Amino acid sequence: MLFSLALKNILRSKGRSIITLLLSTLTTILFIIYVAFMDGSHHQFIKSSVEIYTGYAHIDLKGYRDDSGYENLIEDANLINKILEKDTSISHYAPRFETYVLLSGDEKAVGSLLAGIVPSRETALSKLQDSLIKGEYLSDSDTNAIYMGSDLAKRLKVDVGSEIAMVGSSIDYSIAADLFTVKGIFKTGLFEFDSQSAFVNKSYLDTVMMSDNIASYFTLNFHDNDRIDRVTTALQASLPSEYESVNWKTLLSALVQAMLVDSIFGYISISIFFVVIFFVIMIFSYVNIYTRAREIGLLRALGLTSKNIFGMLFAEILLLATVSMVVGTIIGASIAYYYELHPIIISGIAETYKEYGVVSDEVPMHFDLFTIAWNALTIFMLNIAAIVYPISKINRLTAMEAMRYV
Repeated sequence: MLFSLALKNILRSKGRSIITLLLSTLTTILFIIYVAFMDGSHHQFIKSSVEIYTGYAHIDLKGYRDDSGYENLIEDANLINKILEKDTSISHYAPRFETYVLLSGDEKAVGSLLAGIVPSRETALSKLQDSLIKGEYLSDSDTNAIYMGSDLAKRLKVDVGSEIAMVGSSIDYSIAADLFTVKGIFKTGLFEFDSQSAFVNKSYLDTVMMSDNIASYFTLNFHDNDRIDRVTTALQASLPSEYESVNWKTLLSALVQAMLVDSIFGYISISIFFVVIFFVIMIFSYVNIYTRAREIGLLRALGLTSKNIFGMLFAEILLLATVSMVVGTIIGASIAYYYELHPIIISGIAETYKEYGVVSDEVPMHFDLFTIAWNALTIFMLNIAAIVYPISKINRLTAMEAMRYV
């Protein structure tokens, strides 16, 4: 009976019901979009940072991340290559050989990370080729060509076509030296990376460093990078015990911590949003219920108890909140899904914020059913909680007080 009476009240007071529905629906939509945008920004930033060079996962010898010296190299790269070829979860992979050398231009010498890469395979694993700003990217047939960061080039005072002398240590700790020609210059926007990194075709660097069939690590990309923990754990089971599969969450632990801190501040903002929405809904409900004081007084006079009145008003908000939650969730989720597939493009944002590692003009949202569900349920609970005080307040009035209420 109470639900039937509540439904009649909703249909009879169309204006009040529509305003309540719109308030709750818009709140649900805005909250879902806000969280989707925040999560999407985090995913985009992480993706950019991972794809610039690090990669989604590495396979290395246990101990390599603690001491990246020559004692902890992969000495049988062909073995790892055969294992990775059979893993269907991996979309792309490539070996890398990294060492620290002294690079010298005509005027200045600078310590640098020199990495041997497989240029053709690296294009699917990093943004090195996409970050080219001058000259050309490396090819698999290059010999003494070098590809370096823009800030490293400035420090060495060299440009495309300049010759650079390299002095380092080969695998057997003998002196390795060669003369390279700058083929291309890149800029990722990560200052430390751009100021310290240079790349050479691995097959050629192996002849200089005597590192044939040797790699510092393998970098990987998976078909489903969203399940990175699961796929790297499965991959670990197929590796010899002395090797480890490590995903980006460990490789970029500092970034993960930074994103966690940012999320905390984001949820503090959301908490303030909750408080504001709660009081907006409660004040609206308070005014709404007290405009019906005479109606409620009449119902009390006709024999309805305080419990009946509470049940009727609660049923009204329950029906309205349910409808608004369903409609708001469908609209909010649709918007989040659309802008995950078709991110908002803000021209120039990548160029403006490239120094912070932003490499795309896209501002995507993140569509996640679990997140959307708790977003919608949170607003639903706020609607329910906000009505309790106004109902309790009006129920304290006697039938005569309510009918005389102005």
